[in-house]
Amino acid sequence: MALRPGEWVVLAGSGVIAAFAALVGVLIYLKPPPVEYRYVETALTRDGEAIYRREGCNSCHRLFGNGATYGPSLDGEGSRRGAQWLRQYLQDPKPGVGDRPYRVSMPSYRMLKSVELDALVAYLQGQRALGVDGALINPAAAR
Repeated sequence: MALRPGEWVVLAGSGVIAAFAALVGVLIYLKPPPVEYRYVETALTRDGEAIYRREGCNSCHRLFGNGATYGPSLDGEGSRRGAQWLRQYLQDPKPGVGDRPYRVSMPSYRMLKSVELDALVAYLQGQRALGVDGALINPAAAR
């Protein structure tokens, strides 16, 4: 079956796109982007992740490229803030903690049970930044 004249253009364009995609794939395979953040998983952080999802935190915050940008990104949050600070902030949020102003204000999570709040704090503490040597950055070292 012979192709009509316009179909050759579509076929050639598809070939060019496929070749470019293969080239990009090879380049990423040869030199992957650097890893900046790591999630330290425990049983408590898994419970906290369930609460994070249940409360819809990703509708305002971004983690590992997933979620919205109405609030600050939480990548590496466990390296920037200590557990006590996070717990207090979740119960009584104050504006102005991000690197830029946001239009949406953070709701209070005072209504969470203590065990749920502990799990959510553990989940946020599990979001760690990596130093240049690849080691996890602790909150005390980040300040």
